[in-house]
Amino acid sequence: MYSKADAALWHGRIDDNDNRAHFRNFQVAQVVDAEGELTERFDVGILGYAVDRGVYLNQGRVGTKQGPDAIRTKFGNLPLMHDLSIADFGNVTTEEKFVENVQHEYAELIDKTNDYAKFHLLIGGGHDISYAHFKGLKALYPEQSIGVVNIDAHFDLRDSEYATSGTGFKQILDEDADAGYLVLGLQEAGNTQHLFEVAEQYDVKYVLAEDIDYDTTDEIIRSFIEQYDIIMLTLCLDVIDSAFAPGVSAPCSFGLTPQQVERLIREVLSYGKTRHLSIAEMNPEYDIDGRTAKLVGHIMFFAVHRNPNIL
Repeated sequence: MYSKADAALWHGRIDDNDNRAHFRNFQVAQVVDAEGELTERFDVGILGYAVDRGVYLNQGRVGTKQGPDAIRTKFGNLPLMHDLSIADFGNVTTEEKFVENVQHEYAELIDKTNDYAKFHLLIGGGHDISYAHFKGLKALYPEQSIGVVNIDAHFDLRDSEYATSGTGFKQILDEDADAGYLVLGLQEAGNTQHLFEVAEQYDVKYVLAEDIDYDTTDEIIRSFIEQYDIIMLTLCLDVIDSAFAPGVSAPCSFGLTPQQVERLIREVLSYGKTRHLSIAEMNPEYDIDGRTAKLVGHIMFFAVHRNPNIL
């Protein structure tokens, strides 16, 4: 079910009402009805996946359906750089028992809004956003190969009779034999031996969190990206150490730092093959003083302002 964004979420400190050099994101963000006729093009588009049913079905901590709106408030109060234009295309949500229908709806909105923003921030919500993200890209680029880069503590290669936040990448690989999958920041303690066996079966490439090293990891990223026409980039916030990101569905010890995550995102974006970044598992129910939501806002800030697709 689609709903327009709440314009009241876009608020914050005002340093000047006229001089745009003083502006923050909320002062330029426009709420756009994605179900209506789209005409205006923006630099940045935001589309929320306000769904935590997939997390529930994966036996996780619910609350991520509140994630997109919590993220908007923090991103909105950050400085506007390069005088960019921002569209908020609203949210999808669901009251259904399963997530397949809302994933389909979200994919259709990715397809519809694609031409109306240079770069899209897809904010969740559970990591079942990943399959919807992929379906949207396949609708846009049916003849092009897609490589999936997932910055995540988990493989999310579970097998289930229905979609959950833990099945998305197996669904992708089962559906598209030409797709590739690279996981960055994986936790050995966060995945069973069976999941490592499934990863081997599907020829999944991965770098453990403890092995993240800029020179070596950059070469792995380069080698992977060069094989594909389009790169789908997705971030699961549980890859970040819980000291920095407590407000997630599955908090992680021994996780990556925010600086490591930002650096990985920047490296992937530098190849110019990525126009959508999905961010999953922000859970305000377990956040502390808005710490995780603010962190996501900063990740979005850097993803936008250091992005060759926009600048």
